[in-house]
Amino acid sequence: MHGRRLALDGGTPVRDTMLDHRRGAAALAVAERAAVQEVLDSQVLFRYGASRLGTVERFEGRVTELLSVRHALATSSGTAALKAGLAALGVGPGDEVIVPAVTFIATANAVVVAGAVPVFCDLDDSLGLDPTHLGTLVNERTAAVIPVHLENVVCDMEGVLAVTRQHGLPVLEDACQAMGSTYRGAAAGTLGELGCFSLQLEKNITAGEGGVLVTGDAALHLRATRYTDQGGQFVTGRGGTRGGDVDEPFIGENLRMTELAGAIAGVQLGRLPDLLEGMRSAKRKILAGIGDRSGLMPRWIPDREGDGGSSCLWYAPDAELAARFVSALQAEGIPSARLYDGKTVYANPAYVARRTVSAKRSPWVNHPTDVSYRIGMCPRAEDLAARAVGVAVAPGFTANDVEDVVEAVLKVADALL
Repeated sequence: MHGRRLALDGGTPVRDTMLDHRRGAAALAVAERAAVQEVLDSQVLFRYGASRLGTVERFEGRVTELLSVRHALATSSGTAALKAGLAALGVGPGDEVIVPAVTFIATANAVVVAGAVPVFCDLDDSLGLDPTHLGTLVNERTAAVIPVHLENVVCDMEGVLAVTRQHGLPVLEDACQAMGSTYRGAAAGTLGELGCFSLQLEKNITAGEGGVLVTGDAALHLRATRYTDQGGQFVTGRGGTRGGDVDEPFIGENLRMTELAGAIAGVQLGRLPDLLEGMRSAKRKILAGIGDRSGLMPRWIPDREGDGGSSCLWYAPDAELAARFVSALQAEGIPSARLYDGKTVYANPAYVARRTVSAKRSPWVNHPTDVSYRIGMCPRAEDLAARAVGVAVAPGFTANDVEDVVEAVLKVADALL
């Protein structure tokens, strides 16, 4: 392999076409079409009403069984699940919520939309919240902590929970990228007070869009359910009522899942165990094939047995090399990316400027302290994000696909390191 010219530099690529790295989306088939057709034939696409099919309710019930959790609430998106979780906890203006410095921007956006201020925490080598830094950020305004399980790897929840329990803080797990992953035998999303999942197109299972909020607390579940349905204080649909006797009236919004999405999600949920096993098997083979020959430092995974297996991630020696490594892998036909373009959430111009659609509605206005964002505030996160090299792993990878990934990674490493 030594001396082979990279495709990026005009050489022959390992693959002529990009390797398909879809997860649940690649498994969409006859069963999903039949489930959707059943809903269409019923002519009742709304989840409430006397003549409903109940596809969303059945999906929620199956989620509770799969994850061994008491309550599940289906929502219109993973972001909606985050919003419902924050609403259930009563997070609002004047509050602060601690979130990771590197995550999909929706994690922090949900906090801002709730009227609270996101406080960014540094990361450890798992790309999860660093418990040591987390402990230094807690103050009297901290209302909740949102750990994020990026790419099916559950972060150091033992360390995170040690801090939150010491201070009596609720945990809302962002497990949007980790449905089915586990930590020491417990399902991701069930370790804190609440957990969120996404069913967006690129997730483990998909309904195109959609989300789920889970909890073991009946009161939190009721508050979240009512919040996603305009507060649950009125009748919608013929014969349909929700909310029961309202002893705590409040205003909500519409974050409901439709019966069409519920039908697809229900079928996809049944595919999840096989999809996870496919990814885990492919990842094991890729890592075994590469061994320690790549010269890259592997991501730390707190619980390897619980890893969902949807990506292989390493750290290059520096940011410039990481960017070239990713571009080189892409040219070889391997799905590779830098972690959120190698940047933290607070590097986004909207966060630098602390700008919302209306300055009057900005959570930073009249906040007790001046929470500002700047490059350098979470140095470890900035460094890791800049040096991360990720390769997507899909459940449908064949033996030849695995060999192509191994060959490409070693080819690029041999040329660049």
